[in-house]
Amino acid sequence: MVRLSENLRPYFGPLKRAYTAGTRAVAPATVRMSRMREGWLPDGVAMTMEDAAADGGTFTLARPEEVLHRARPVGFPERYWCFEEALSETVPRVGVVELAGGRVLAPHSVVITNQNRWLWEQCWYFGTTKPRQHPMYLHPFPQPPVEVPGRLGVLTTRGDANYYHFLHDVLPRVAVLEQAGVERPDRWYVPRTTRFQQELLELWGIGADQIIDSDQVRHVRAQTLVVPGLASTIERNPPWVSRLLRERLVPPGTSRVPGRNIYLARRAGRHNRAVLNEAEVLALLEPLGFEVVDPGSLAVVDQIRTFAEADVIVAPHGASLANLPFCSPGSALLELFPSQSMVADYWKMTCGVEGLEYQYLSGAGPAAGITRGEFVVADITVDLPRLESMVSALLAARA
Repeated sequence: MVRLSENLRPYFGPLKRAYTAGTRAVAPATVRMSRMREGWLPDGVAMTMEDAAADGGTFTLARPEEVLHRARPVGFPERYWCFEEALSETVPRVGVVELAGGRVLAPHSVVITNQNRWLWEQCWYFGTTKPRQHPMYLHPFPQPPVEVPGRLGVLTTRGDANYYHFLHDVLPRVAVLEQAGVERPDRWYVPRTTRFQQELLELWGIGADQIIDSDQVRHVRAQTLVVPGLASTIERNPPWVSRLLRERLVPPGTSRVPGRNIYLARRAGRHNRAVLNEAEVLALLEPLGFEVVDPGSLAVVDQIRTFAEADVIVAPHGASLANLPFCSPGSALLELFPSQSMVADYWKMTCGVEGLEYQYLSGAGPAAGITRGEFVVADITVDLPRLESMVSALLAARA
């Protein structure tokens, strides 16, 4: 979701480029300003976890590099380029770095070694390509860190206020630690502000007494900082994450309910992949037995149950589809996109969900643009004849 006002959202792409260019321009000055105080801004960069471990730490491999091969999805238009590019994809290795005297600087979740170098590999920010573009450099005078004894595990990461990133980036870091065989930390550094964050942490077995809230304590330094890597730092959505989430979060005995077909409402406002002809879409789907569900209004356990019981899901692209790993074998998803503007993120996710059929549909009207910056601010006009044809075929296959 783009957090600009509706009037500014169409300019998201150029505004983002101007923002990162401006940050890069002022970064040298803000680092010097930081040194005039206590120097809490990092003045160096560790590009990889292994590089960071050279500053008095250790690196442990959890998962080696793997190459994923995916079957081509069904949809309109056929063989769309973003799906074709992702039929084969390499997921880099994942590991854990332990840093003596390491710090974390919020709100951007920047891991910093005791040599004042920050960990680029795990902490780069959305839309940036160079370290000095990071938004932390706009804030030269952070508060001194809170000193934390013992071992502190880092779960917080950029974007963790978003449901998708919390579910698919934050929680799997615990499993990365387990897979590496690294000793469990004494406490976790993670946000616990929103309802979904609290509910997901409780479901994962992490209670409030085990947490230092990164939204409340914005700068920490640990005796030993334990940093599990992200399963993937971009939206590759490796299959093991989908399987992990289903195994750990779907209640035993929950399964697909034939005939429970749902349409996922998106309440994001204009220029944010809003469905402009949603009334017509609902007029088409409701007679076919579809119910309208707003996942954002549901408790996490109810979102999990809804997706696990769903038979056919029709949905515009949005964060609610982060729940797809909870789908049961035999279910199907039809994902709706802006005209000629699609991303493969959730298709990749479905490739790790046993027995889930995926299809996609481009919107009607003029092409919205192919860059991610253009995609995120585009709205959707659903191609109603194609929607009816594709949904009817999905329902007939399950009759």
